[in-house]
Amino acid sequence: MQTIDVHAHMTPQVLLRAKRDGRQLHGIEPEAIARGQGLDIGPERRIADMDRLGVDAQVVSAEPQMYCYQYDVEPAAAIHRECNDEVHQLAVDRPDRFMGLAIVPMQDVSAAIDEMDRAVVGLGMQGVMIGDHVNGRSYDEPSFRPFWTAAEAMGAVVFLHQASPTLISSRLTRYHLPNTIGNPLERTLSFAALVFGGVMDRCPDLKVVLGHGGGYTCFAAGRLDWGWQWRPEAREHIARPPSTYLSSFYFDCITHSGPALRFVIDTVGIDRVLFGTDYPGFAAGVEGASYQPREWLLGLENLSEAEKTAILGANLERVLGIELAQGTHD
Repeated sequence: MQTIDVHAHMTPQVLLRAKRDGRQLHGIEPEAIARGQGLDIGPERRIADMDRLGVDAQVVSAEPQMYCYQYDVEPAAAIHRECNDEVHQLAVDRPDRFMGLAIVPMQDVSAAIDEMDRAVVGLGMQGVMIGDHVNGRSYDEPSFRPFWTAAEAMGAVVFLHQASPTLISSRLTRYHLPNTIGNPLERTLSFAALVFGGVMDRCPDLKVVLGHGGGYTCFAAGRLDWGWQWRPEAREHIARPPSTYLSSFYFDCITHSGPALRFVIDTVGIDRVLFGTDYPGFAAGVEGASYQPREWLLGLENLSEAEKTAILGANLERVLGIELAQGTHD
């Protein structure tokens, strides 16, 4: 049973070295990019963690704090190139264990397309990881249309993942709520923007992955349909109910709840659900070594063996058009 992790991050050495040396990173203070985040995990430690977690391969992306959307495009693009080169080198050194997603400077669509082209077409990376918005701008805005057209043409996976902070609100300042509530809500807003804004109609072959189970998207689908039925502004760009677009997206399995994952599968179809761990975080054993995402999934009694196989690797192999060697964690 092949196990491929679509949701795995890396703190790039370019950031860690700048922190250690006390120097700026292309004119930006490294602490301003990622204050407390980041773990210095080399390839050997990463592979050891993967073996412990029963993961055959990771699709690696830089940590989302590296998006740098709030900065000028020139330093952000330079940082992204260095991050992407590091991720790519992992895959070059161990193609049996690693693939990669690039980060791109979404504050400048032309520059984002150029880096996506360099990474996906030039380096052979699998796609890109982007935030849920760009300095408050949603992806249904016309200025982003060339990006989505280019991503579709390249066959690039586009993985949507938030960066801290999530939604700014005085009601989301306590109890870790910016993560536990703000994170899923961001993903739901991304789904709504891409669907209600007509992006998925214009680019029907997009491969969009919604991290963290798509947030509240599946649970909210009925109410989104209700709004589409009753409000003309919800029908401005689309001619069919929002719920009919659920099967156009992919969702990772990180729901932290067996019944919730079952609901996602029943809502979007088993072929749209992918395995993810959110490595390193809890999965690295740094904060709670008992977290075993693969073992959790295998232990769910409300999933069939065929469904577990599909989620653990078969679905992502199909999406990426690859076939890895048989896993060693059967």
